[in-house]
Amino acid sequence: MRISPAYLKSGILVSTAGVFGSAFLWLLSFKAMAFWMGPEGVGLFSQLRQMAQAATVGATFGGTNSVVQGLAERKDEATRRQFRATAARLVCLSGFAVVLVIAAAAPLLTQFFLASSAPALVATVRWIALAVLLNVGGTYALAVLNGYRSYPYLALAQIAGPAALVMLLGGAGWWHLPPDPQLLSGAFVLCFGVTCLVGAFGVSRLPKLERALRLGALPKAQSRAFVRFAFSNLVAALSTTVALLLVRSWVIEAKGLAFAGLFDAGWTLTFNYTTLFLTACSAIYLPRLTAAVRPEDRRACMLKTAYLVLGAGILVCHAMVLLKEPLIHLLYSSQFQASGEVLMVLVIAVIFRGVSWVYGTLILATRNSRILVVSDVALNLMLLASTRYALDSFGSLQALSWAFVLPNFLYLVFVVEYACLQNRLMCRRDIWPFLLAGTSPLFYLALSGPQWANSGLVTGLSMVVGLGAAGAALLAYKKVVS
Repeated sequence: MRISPAYLKSGILVSTAGVFGSAFLWLLSFKAMAFWMGPEGVGLFSQLRQMAQAATVGATFGGTNSVVQGLAERKDEATRRQFRATAARLVCLSGFAVVLVIAAAAPLLTQFFLASSAPALVATVRWIALAVLLNVGGTYALAVLNGYRSYPYLALAQIAGPAALVMLLGGAGWWHLPPDPQLLSGAFVLCFGVTCLVGAFGVSRLPKLERALRLGALPKAQSRAFVRFAFSNLVAALSTTVALLLVRSWVIEAKGLAFAGLFDAGWTLTFNYTTLFLTACSAIYLPRLTAAVRPEDRRACMLKTAYLVLGAGILVCHAMVLLKEPLIHLLYSSQFQASGEVLMVLVIAVIFRGVSWVYGTLILATRNSRILVVSDVALNLMLLASTRYALDSFGSLQALSWAFVLPNFLYLVFVVEYACLQNRLMCRRDIWPFLLAGTSPLFYLALSGPQWANSGLVTGLSMVVGLGAAGAALLAYKKVVS
């Protein structure tokens, strides 16, 4: 199936609108939580969401990537239907298995991840099992829509669920309902349920085969290949979500829900929304990189995406540092002022994360299962080690934030070297000078004392340097020959 440039351009705009709309609505949901339940509520909300995400990743073999990659490399509808039959059966079976485990092990999960055995929280975790089941269905539907490049329905499904979530949480805060953990789990059920329904509707509108054709599942050899790749993607993605779950559980156990809520506010404004943005980019980038066969085509695809992500990331991160106090007050409340310490440091890790995602997607596109597993597991083991050290030795928000910077920098070094090794046309000088120029002012502000970090002159100069680095990256984007 050939995609016209005009359709692809409009698809990029629609997909971007969908993911930014979804990100904005999730941001509003955190604002509603901050207004309704304060830092403790935000901490609980974030941990429940991470638990649901981890379970969904496990049930869908790593999220959407396996299905998107499998559909993108198949050109005719007949083989796509065979692939979908196999993938749907596996996802359905694993989804029900994960949900049963959550329901049965709810007391243990509550004690481990929420450092509590309160009956209300145990019941909340059991309700999260239903939210996970709906999220599994929604995730699979989004993956199919992405693989078919059905961007309007993809964007609609991405927005619909968070919109319902915001309305429910906003209503709870407006009517001053008593804080109730089970209402939070009900909010997730509503959110993921709406996404699942809209996604299923979009899938039903995809092209259909002739009725006379009856297709079964994939041949055994192809099924085994899919399962191997999906399992590798599962281990890689699950290592990330489980690592974040463990980090949050350690923070809650050591410092309480309020401290976790303050950290989550800074983490959400940086890492969480960066991940959502990169997920949106993946809807365009992963299929295109998978389809690019010639080394020069892959180089052009990677560099154009890297420069675009880096340029946008530098602009946004410098602006967030410049406006951190009014931003936190606007999106959360004055109770979250300490989250500025988290934001100041995590913006550096976010820039590293964005570029490493661009280069690391090459591992997915080439289905290098061994490297995918080893690199992601190593990254998350380093993250766990650094955060455990930061909590035990310092116990401050800023130290915990720096624990995210080092692993992401080391992973960036690895994926850049991997890309250069796989494609001799890729060069280190294509990206490192831009990264150095874009992050140096942020390092200076984060490592300086408060008197310098809050100085208008210093932050102004930082913004000027950031604008220059972002402009240089975007200019390099224009110069890449497709």
